[in-house]
Amino acid sequence: MEEKIEVKKGLTGFQIKIIAMILMVFDHIHAYLNYSKNVPIQFRWVGRIVAPLFIFMTVEGYYYTRNKKKYMIRLYIAQLIMSIGNDLLDKFFPRPDSIIIMSSMFKTLFLIVIYLSIVDFLRGAFKDKNISKVLLGIGFLAIPILLSSVIMISISNLPFSFIRIFMLLIPMPLFTEGGIVFIAIGIVLYLFRDNKTKQVISYIIMCIVIMLLSGDFSIQSLLYTNFQWMMIFAAPLMYLYNGEKGRGMKYLFYIFYPAHIYLFHMISYYMLTR
Repeated sequence: MEEKIEVKKGLTGFQIKIIAMILMVFDHIHAYLNYSKNVPIQFRWVGRIVAPLFIFMTVEGYYYTRNKKKYMIRLYIAQLIMSIGNDLLDKFFPRPDSIIIMSSMFKTLFLIVIYLSIVDFLRGAFKDKNISKVLLGIGFLAIPILLSSVIMISISNLPFSFIRIFMLLIPMPLFTEGGIVFIAIGIVLYLFRDNKTKQVISYIIMCIVIMLLSGDFSIQSLLYTNFQWMMIFAAPLMYLYNGEKGRGMKYLFYIFYPAHIYLFHMISYYMLTR
């Protein structure tokens, strides 16, 4: 008798990543190909849920990976390669409207993984009631933000080449996509990952806070200017995650993410300069 394979209800990690990549294409069509102002704003709306979904899956990847150090190194190399690629594209394919490639999600995901490792360090320190390690862990949490602040304050007094190389080699919270907000989302999702309901509710609360901080609650603002709150719609997909990895295509996102951005950038370059 053949053994039946039980299929869990919900979405696998692979399916969530595919959904995020499809929506990411819509978002970047608006970001890079809207020079004629004819791409619907709705393309940006659906794009708001992309980063939270990749943060969510990065948290899952960090939790399940057997080699966390290797996982960090892979993300670091990805952000380094993409940063160099961004600079090269901006140099050899400069858009007349001065729009440059600012995408750096790999930097954000790398920093999130770094912070998750610090969270694990602090958990161990609290469990062992080791005050010196607790203080050390708090210091680790603060150092990247303090370093970012120092660079931001001193940026006008430092050589441009030094700033470029420093920011290329050392990702910092205040100079990455989503900044501290995205990093905080990653930490919260990790802290509550053992309870799906609490995890999703905590995420929804963060989205509401982001909306409230915008200060302008007019329909015009919420739909056309301050629409980052729309990342709240990633919550249902997070809740539907069934804990299964799904198809194993580890490097698909690593390749697709920069490749489609560079394609859109070059298309826009030739369309604007022809």
